[in-house]
Amino acid sequence: MKTVMTVMRIAIALVFVWPIFPMAFLGLLLYCLFSLLHFRKLAIILSRSIYYAVCWWMLVFLGGWIHVEGRENLPPKEEGVIYAPNHNSICDVPLFYFGARRFPAMMGKAELFKVPLVHGLLLSLDCIKIGRQSAHGVVEAIRESVKRIEKGGSLVIFPEGTRSKTGEIGRFKSGAFKVAERTGCRIVPVVIKNDRALLEGAGRFGIVPIYIKFLPPIDTSSLSEEEKKDLGPIVEKEVREEWEKYPSWPKKK
Repeated sequence: MKTVMTVMRIAIALVFVWPIFPMAFLGLLLYCLFSLLHFRKLAIILSRSIYYAVCWWMLVFLGGWIHVEGRENLPPKEEGVIYAPNHNSICDVPLFYFGARRFPAMMGKAELFKVPLVHGLLLSLDCIKIGRQSAHGVVEAIRESVKRIEKGGSLVIFPEGTRSKTGEIGRFKSGAFKVAERTGCRIVPVVIKNDRALLEGAGRFGIVPIYIKFLPPIDTSSLSEEEKKDLGPIVEKEVREEWEKYPSWPKKK
């Protein structure tokens, strides 16, 4: 069975995966072109569509089988909310977009905006630059995020602050929810599990079940000021409890 799956994956790579890189380059090229022609909205739609397709093919090639639950908990697109997923690997970003079927803004390190191709991708995803090396950079990022929420835009924040080094859920920092504290917007906890196994090669020998679940939103407007300061532990508890319900991969013997 493992041999069959390996052969199938090689066949998929030869037929489908090779166009990924020219597709990605074409998407960024078209984004730059339409932006220069002042068709930025069209550029964003086009580049996001290509990005979505590239993510799908990459996940298929790596051997991921995605199970999505809780889409009924997603607020209306016109409502500004904060999505709070756990952070296991670089796959979390495409997995979130794939599961949510929408493209809320994310925060990106200022250093990433200096990388030519990545810079274009971050702009097409409407990311917010955060300079974590200075207090001013953090304040500006929070101010911009508050504006987005108040205008009906949404935001994805990884409350752990960085990717987990162990594959386990890390501590959710309350500081990550300063925007929710100031705006009173709802928070949607998001569970993502087993994507780390894809990058560690587990998918080479079979299908890796990837679990994505959108939990019911937390209404921060009804919380006391003290409770708002403890949003990190509150959201972490909900994500952790749901995360532990899903089997890990590779399965523990």
